Amino acid sequence: MAAEKIIIYFVANMGQPLLGTRSWYGHWWGKILIGFIVFSSVILVVFAVITAMYWWQIKHGVKPNIGTPSPGSFTASFAPKSSVRVDRSRLETADDPSLGRAGAPVTVVEFIDFKCPNSRAAAPIMDRVIARYGAKVHLIIRDLPVESTHPGATKLSELAYCAGREQRFWPMYQTLFNEQDTLPDVLDDAALQRLAERTGANFESMKTCLASAAAFQEVQTDYLAGISAGVRGTPTFFINGEKIEGAIPFEAWERYLEKVK
Repeated sequence: MAAEKIIIYFVANMGQPLLGTRSWYGHWWGKILIGFIVFSSVILVVFAVITAMYWWQIKHGVKPNIGTPSPGSFTASFAPKSSVRVDRSRLETADDPSLGRAGAPVTVVEFIDFKCPNSRAAAPIMDRVIARYGAKVHLIIRDLPVESTHPGATKLSELAYCAGREQRFWPMYQTLFNEQDTLPDVLDDAALQRLAERTGANFESMKTCLASAAAFQEVQTDYLAGISAGVRGTPTFFINGEKIEGAIPFEAWERYLEKVK
């Protein structure tokens, strides 16, 4: 009879938790699992919202980070979160290649790498900026060749410097960017002679300059100045001392410079 009573008890209580047991979510591991699920759900929702926002901006042609500019501050019109102000006297040199008007209300120092695709993309934009706003802008070009990423970039910067000693920097600047995809990592005499002919520079004078310490020292001076100012890649601009990284759309320059008197 005792055995029959035990069997009847278990059958009657089948499916009910035993005395002293808890549901899975009552255990410590269950609470951690619930927390993980909630956290993951929040992350997924935030990611979906951000993705939807950028998709809408791209579809409708909206350019993030370009707002309404205010005079005297470039970062009010472009990428305010990426701006850093530095000591202008350390960057705005008088002996580096420049365009525009010296003493203009806006001084732009641009660090470039002749083998960097983004530097190449910025070059025609800056041509347009100077062509339209040259009276308001003084553009200074300085070198920051990233040799680890772009082998041979340092030698191209030295070559542009040597061309500049013959007043041929800008033709060399344009040629090096135009032929960026086809330039070899190591320039032999034939390549140097062709570049000299294309830019109107003297081949023998360029060879002599490249063999001297002056070209190397000039490029290294620019490089160290850029690194000290926090340049992490090219192109990097310093607009009246404010650092802006990456190629800047012409429309952003236009919005800013239209406000400058």
